[in-house]
Amino acid sequence: MKIENAKITWLKSGLPYSTEFEDIYYSREDAIAESQHVFLEANKLRQRWEDDSHNEVFHIGELGFGSGLNFLQVMKLWQELVKRPARLHYIAFEKHPLTLAHMQRIHQRWPGLASQSNELLEQYTDHSEGCHRLRLDNEITLDVYYGDAREQLNRRMMDACPPIQCWFLDGFSPANNIELWEEPLMHLLTSCSDENTTLSSYSVAGKVRTALKNAGFDVSKIEGFGRKRHCLFATMPAIEIGPIQSKQKENEMPHSLDSPWLNLPQPHFAGKTAVIIGAGLAGCSTAHSLAQRGWKVIVVDAGGGPASGASGNVQMALRCRLFNAPSPQARFFLHAYLFALRQFTQISRHRNLAWNPCGVLQLSNAMNKRNPLQLEKLQKLYSNQTVQLLSKDQASSKAGITLTEEAWLFPSGGAMEPSSLCAAYLAHANIHCIFNARVTELNRSDEKWRVDASQAQLIDADVVVVANSHSATQLVQCAGLPLQALRGQTTEITSNENSDKLKSIVSGGRTIFPNNGGRHLLSASYANSDDLQALPADTAENIDIAATNFADADILSKDAIAERVSLRCNSPDRMPLVGMAPNLEKMGITYAELARNAKAKFTSTGEYYAGLYLNVAHGSNGLASCPLSAEFLASLITNENLPLSRDIAASLNPTRFLIKDLKKQR
Repeated sequence: MKIENAKITWLKSGLPYSTEFEDIYYSREDAIAESQHVFLEANKLRQRWEDDSHNEVFHIGELGFGSGLNFLQVMKLWQELVKRPARLHYIAFEKHPLTLAHMQRIHQRWPGLASQSNELLEQYTDHSEGCHRLRLDNEITLDVYYGDAREQLNRRMMDACPPIQCWFLDGFSPANNIELWEEPLMHLLTSCSDENTTLSSYSVAGKVRTALKNAGFDVSKIEGFGRKRHCLFATMPAIEIGPIQSKQKENEMPHSLDSPWLNLPQPHFAGKTAVIIGAGLAGCSTAHSLAQRGWKVIVVDAGGGPASGASGNVQMALRCRLFNAPSPQARFFLHAYLFALRQFTQISRHRNLAWNPCGVLQLSNAMNKRNPLQLEKLQKLYSNQTVQLLSKDQASSKAGITLTEEAWLFPSGGAMEPSSLCAAYLAHANIHCIFNARVTELNRSDEKWRVDASQAQLIDADVVVVANSHSATQLVQCAGLPLQALRGQTTEITSNENSDKLKSIVSGGRTIFPNNGGRHLLSASYANSDDLQALPADTAENIDIAATNFADADILSKDAIAERVSLRCNSPDRMPLVGMAPNLEKMGITYAELARNAKAKFTSTGEYYAGLYLNVAHGSNGLASCPLSAEFLASLITNENLPLSRDIAASLNPTRFLIKDLKKQR
């Protein structure tokens, strides 16, 4: 998960030079003009965008993100045009990202791109392997993948992602960076392309042309830039997939046979209307992501307003759920945390968001005792920008109050008032809310869902997203989902002269938040119960356990002035359920053979309810996990590049419990 940054030195000319690949990052002559000629003009982007202005999304892929120059150029052209598709999706791959400091220094050389640079660098992440999604203004999305390009492409849900319409091949010289130009990688580009795809590169090396031709591209030389006679241009011809290509695709995507239930039907909707059931963090973030894509969204909730359930606590702590070993689950929570940080920063530019990036200190007694975090393992997995271990003295200095032990610091983490976040999510012109209306029934006919809610008219929509926590199982379509309701009670106490010194969130047996309006929030008890009555014993326990985080047991007041009880929704494996809603009855019949042979192969895909999606069971991690889950769902619904790899999506897929039970003959 941890990634190595690019090793560079600076030439006398001021150009950045890769010491690993022994090559410069861009042209010595006129980098901007070369980028324009080789990539934007060769692929006729201006003409294609103006001609295809009725299209929803235009996808560009790039091998070798480097300094981001090509992206900045594309972004500038996009912003200048009036006639263009509705949205731009740029997908880039980079093995060794430049640090933020290096990017800032390089971008100073291009004052004409300052506006685009500022927007990119505000969200730029320079660490951690995998897909980093950046939602920029002007309907632009950047997915930048860090790590080996071939590995990252293989992890994509290719069958659920749309074709890339234009490829930029801009890695270091093929003589010095062989891996980025090899034929197997070119075959992966073919798998991500269709007959409308074009490709360009500065390199016309014979091996590059041969690799592209063998992968199925029609390759030609066109006029080069400056002293280079030629550059490369290629197109993907419209051909039927024969047995060789089919076998190749099968080898690239073995999941098509091993896990056919992960093969999702392509979405086709007559309109762009959605009903979101639930106005907590999961529902509001999903409504926001769909509304940003031009969808008309109705949010329906049984409560009197947004964040009336588990999302209604006074404050929540944003931190990353940590793991000792790399896994799809670990990558999901890391990227969810990083995406939430970027999103909160962006929303704060436009709206008043009660977000306090004060840092979060996590003590050892907040950890899983059966699987304690191990320093050496975490240092191999996580960047210091994500988490770092502080000594007791260092942690106490950060907290402002002496703690009982060392602590893990999330330096970018902080405290959020979820009600303000939900309000910001819902403040989009495309979103309408209906409260005090409990959805009792869903029916589908004529490719539409009809939503029946008490005290509300029947609502028809192309898509329904169920995001109402454990109440989801009250709907027939979701009745078999293994959702658990777990009781949590928070306590607010008065602040005092000593506790006012607390500067960061401290999480131990209980989590204590810094002074907020003369109060500290203590969060939260944890019980396998659905009792919503506040219990004095839980209040006393919250105060007593919270006090054990500090060396001085008398730091916190014992005066409780408010309690709140809500039910968290968890799954048996503590991972959310995010994706298309499976028809569990039909799925059980389709894959019944797994109960007799856990290694059985199938040619049939999974059985899913068309237009019905789930976003539930975020447990105690919803502030971090909901924003990226919402982006994933919105991308799935609107047929965009997906920000989650196939193995991460599988770890969230609501079908996973049924398949596991079948294999274990339950």
